[in-house]
Amino acid sequence: MADNPAPAIREMLTQMTPITTEAVPVTETPGNIRAVLFDIYGTLLISGTGDISLASGHPGTFGMEEILTQSGFTTSSRHIGDTISDLLERGIRERHEELHRLGVDYPEVEIRDIWKKVLTTLWADGLLDDDPADKPVDLLALRHELAVNPVWPMPGFPEIISRLGNAGYLIGIVSNAQFYTPLILEALTGKSLEQLGFGKKLCAWSYKLTRSKPSTDIFKGPLAQLSNSGIIPYEVLYVGNDMLNDVATASSAGCRTALFAGDRRSLRLREGDERVDVEPDMVITELSQLDTLIP
Repeated sequence: MADNPAPAIREMLTQMTPITTEAVPVTETPGNIRAVLFDIYGTLLISGTGDISLASGHPGTFGMEEILTQSGFTTSSRHIGDTISDLLERGIRERHEELHRLGVDYPEVEIRDIWKKVLTTLWADGLLDDDPADKPVDLLALRHELAVNPVWPMPGFPEIISRLGNAGYLIGIVSNAQFYTPLILEALTGKSLEQLGFGKKLCAWSYKLTRSKPSTDIFKGPLAQLSNSGIIPYEVLYVGNDMLNDVATASSAGCRTALFAGDRRSLRLREGDERVDVEPDMVITELSQLDTLIP
């Protein structure tokens, strides 16, 4: 990865706007809230697929030959996109199965490891012109993700983070994510996560933990850190767009919850899913509605 990937990220982004939903806001503040944790895809970021692209298990092919070339890999194959998509899907599935055998309930991959295996297979099959053994895959993984899952800041982000932080709330992130997720946030805003107001130890990324939501394990680190500040889970509001991954999971971890229903692409009500047996404490259709938390 280049020392500063922000210019490369910005050149791959296209402005998007959320698609409104029929949700009715419920903005009454749920008791004594002292910290706010956020989901990323579909909440702080508009997501073209409604979630991080890996969640579907079907990585796309979008201009794969060009993406390879831009990332320093060359191929003479004109139809390598479908092959790469199949190899990515297989690699993700096999890693999930491996983690399942180790007792991980909701596994997450480190996508760079998967890409390295894909490129090794392509080289062995004669589909790459150069040995990829010592080449970094960061830009390739990043370009592929932004091609299959374009993102843009949700209206109100990052402003709501600074307003909540200035009001004294501790702010963090609990998100299904990959290594490029914080890089994208920083490129979009021109600020580091810490400069935006997120506590470094209050951020949990699924790829680092090899597990993802709806596992409650992903909440353990931030909640433990908050407990060091005397904040119990019931004083934490978690904001996310998915009734299972966000609302039900955060509620199981002891948090209060706000369903973000501001974009039809990403709103996941999970109707009929027996794992969803709670209601959110708040429903917001705009991030600015979290201003009701501020005295």
